[in-house]
Amino acid sequence: MTVSGIDGLRQFLSGSESRRLEFKTASKQFDSDKLMKYCCALSCEGGGEMVFGVTDGKEIVGTQAFPDTAKTERDIYNRLGIRCTFETVDANGLRVLILHIPRSIVGHPTFFDGQYWMRNGESLEFMSPERLRELLNEAAPSFLDENEPGARTWSEVASLLAVERYYELTGTRLPNEESQIRDFLRLHFVERAAFDSRLFYIRRLGAVTLARSLRDFPDVEYHTIRVMRLRGSSITDMSFDRIYDKGYALVFSDVIEQINALLPTSETFEEGLRNEHRDFPEVAIREIVANACVHQDFDEHGGIDVTVSDHRITVSNPGLPEIPVNRFVDEVYERNESLAEALRMMHICEKRGSGIDRALENIEGQQTDAPEFIVKSRSTTVSLKKSRFNDMGMKERINAAYLHCCLQAAKNEYLTNASLRTRFGLPQGKSALISQLIATTVEQGLIFQDPATAGSRRTARYLPFYYRND
Repeated sequence: MTVSGIDGLRQFLSGSESRRLEFKTASKQFDSDKLMKYCCALSCEGGGEMVFGVTDGKEIVGTQAFPDTAKTERDIYNRLGIRCTFETVDANGLRVLILHIPRSIVGHPTFFDGQYWMRNGESLEFMSPERLRELLNEAAPSFLDENEPGARTWSEVASLLAVERYYELTGTRLPNEESQIRDFLRLHFVERAAFDSRLFYIRRLGAVTLARSLRDFPDVEYHTIRVMRLRGSSITDMSFDRIYDKGYALVFSDVIEQINALLPTSETFEEGLRNEHRDFPEVAIREIVANACVHQDFDEHGGIDVTVSDHRITVSNPGLPEIPVNRFVDEVYERNESLAEALRMMHICEKRGSGIDRALENIEGQQTDAPEFIVKSRSTTVSLKKSRFNDMGMKERINAAYLHCCLQAAKNEYLTNASLRTRFGLPQGKSALISQLIATTVEQGLIFQDPATAGSRRTARYLPFYYRND
């Protein structure tokens, strides 16, 4: 994204922080080493901008950081080997700095002090081995970066891709053709033909996101979303079966609406008003389906399958996960980052790494069974059940306790007897039962007692196993 001046600043403020945009208040100063780490992270994520003098809430407060921007630019180049440039913007008398950070050289990710860095929400952390391996191998194009066959005029592109849908979902007015082309080139939805600048190739990313019909694109035509409703428990006996064979941005809302329509409901009457209740929270379903779209392996045949029955929902995607299932809450990794970023921009996905957390939080709010993550030979399935504590077996209770502990840790909190009772909707009289469950989960090696509370049962609190070395 290339923008400048006050108009460019307004464009940034009209959006949200993303993989390529970071707001920093920095009213007085900003740590030099932290700047280097952010430059590394943004450079490895395809380049982007840091805006200093703007809060996370997008309030312009001005900044006094980096009084000699030319010196800081030289410092970045000497320490990182990339040429970043500052732009000073006068926003009603307040000094705002925009730092433009280029993408790292393909196959050579940027590093600082011998370490590769990545962003995780609002924080910085060492880059995961999987992400580093992906960047080192970046010279080979990913599946979604490759082009579908055939060069086309822009009018032909617009007949195959729902260009207008992108602008509807991002909340912006449909611009003129020249701006559409510029935006779609920047988003890597299309690529200009080298032999004729008037023609374009549609990338697989553009097709799987915005295709009016996936059948027009043989490389991605089978990556559809299928929704099924079982009459009983057998997959051979269905009352509903529909395949959504358009780009995800076109059908995602319809898919979620259809799933909700197929769910069993119960009714309550309060003060003469009828209230409809579903056992599976819509937010959780939305996040899990979006997660399946983003994490599928496009090298595998098939698409996303959603199966609804009276007591269960399963969401399956092709491909095996690239991180262990017991790290789904805390690890941040996306198999198809370009697709995830596109869906985030269109408000279909949550911010990076927050989807499973948000789904789990909503499930816990309804005090039902935690999701079960199942890895099969060539696919991954998330299973949701509406069981409550008394209907769960020990395996399900342990899984729920572990995931509750992970969610608490992600919020900088702890699993306690009280928090787990609240999660299951149990009274204080069930404290002994919950203590037994916690002890069993500890024995399984999934959680451990915080050493700061060692020797005290009354104040005992627990962390997930992956915090032990910390």
